[in-house]
Amino acid sequence: MFETLGNMSWEWVTVDAHPFSSSDFGQSRSDGRVRKELSVFIHCMSLLNRPERGEGSQLAIGGQRAYSLWRILQTELTVNRDVLVTLRAESAFGVLPTLDLSKIPDDSQKALTEAYNRVMNVAYRDSPTSVVDQCRNLCAVVGARWLLHLTGDKKSLEDDLGACIKAIRDYFGEKNQRLVRAALETVNLLHPRGKENERQRYQLREVSNEDAELALHATGFVLKEIGWCR
Repeated sequence: MFETLGNMSWEWVTVDAHPFSSSDFGQSRSDGRVRKELSVFIHCMSLLNRPERGEGSQLAIGGQRAYSLWRILQTELTVNRDVLVTLRAESAFGVLPTLDLSKIPDDSQKALTEAYNRVMNVAYRDSPTSVVDQCRNLCAVVGARWLLHLTGDKKSLEDDLGACIKAIRDYFGEKNQRLVRAALETVNLLHPRGKENERQRYQLREVSNEDAELALHATGFVLKEIGWCR
């Protein structure tokens, strides 16, 4: 990791002529050095001054129009005074399994795909509250469509996630599909943390990045358990 030196990104400096640059040789002095406008960098020492050396923070790589998000797992200062960071990709790919449309009933594919894509669009890009909201919506769609496939009762399509969880328990019994219900309940319980009045009522903390990650993993777990993914 590097950072610019000083307030200006570009500075006039005297450097050794580049061995493969014809323009450098034409302008070089007798000592083989040339005056050039360059972007001057130093090791990113400011990162070391952040709390926990920036570990746990997000890092954007790229430009404003196109970038990827990464999580800083570890920050080190090497013997050469280089600032070395270990990163983990903040991507929904690998968190949410890929849908397998061949395993999903035809009349449920459109609704499920749209809800799935909304999660993918906000994961690690939008606020944690948005991620939890979209995960809850996807879980409700999955639960309702799964029940429709099992029972043929279209009433499940009108139920919210809480009602879907209860209907799954009623259909399978208390001792079956407990992990699916627990994963759905986890996402459902995270949802009130994003509502100001609910937080005040139940004395909850605000939704964190870790909560959003938990919602993503729980949602992916449900898709794997019911067999609607690759």
